[in-house]
Amino acid sequence: MKRKSHNNTWLFTICISLIAVVFGFVSFIPVNIEFIKPFIVYFDPTKLLSNLPLWIFTNCIIALCSHSEKTSMLNTTLFNIVCFVSYSLFSTILAHTMPKDMFLTWILFTLIWTIFSYLVWSANQQNTKGWILSTILLAILFSTCFTYTDNTISSMTILNFLLYVFLVVVLYKGTKETLIIVILSIILALILSKIKIQIIFTKSACIYFNSVLL
Repeated sequence: MKRKSHNNTWLFTICISLIAVVFGFVSFIPVNIEFIKPFIVYFDPTKLLSNLPLWIFTNCIIALCSHSEKTSMLNTTLFNIVCFVSYSLFSTILAHTMPKDMFLTWILFTLIWTIFSYLVWSANQQNTKGWILSTILLAILFSTCFTYTDNTISSMTILNFLLYVFLVVVLYKGTKETLIIVILSIILALILSKIKIQIIFTKSACIYFNSVLL
């Protein structure tokens, strides 16, 4: 992926802020509107902020597109803060409620990505470090996008499936190399699920995200 130049850094930052505001607003779209109802099966905008894979994917893209490690940290932090602030404002104005229960969760998520984005930025490099980080990122996203039992693997939603595919495309390093990374990421995700580390984290996070938004 092509990095942003210095001349485009401020423009990119402004776009991030605008996207964060849009994310906060979309969560309040009335789902009972007739032309929206058929699409709710594939994507329910009211559950936007509780979709953990979407936040992992979005923060990954922001970090990868940033100019440097430091700007990736600043951009992801800015995005998460602006999104929460805009959501809180829209919630106060449109729903007359303040999502106080979300505050601690959002702060924790923002802090994690402020630190993690420093590493994510290097995932696009064509070296061993880039390979390892790409595998880890795809493994984390795979474990949140898919459910799997002893015999089957299935996507939770079409959106989550597309998020995983898009991140694979973004981290593309050549057909053979990318195929190896995808296979390794799936194996890593399955190993994590077997020892109950990633799956416990994922379920706990999703349950908490859903509970504070209901």
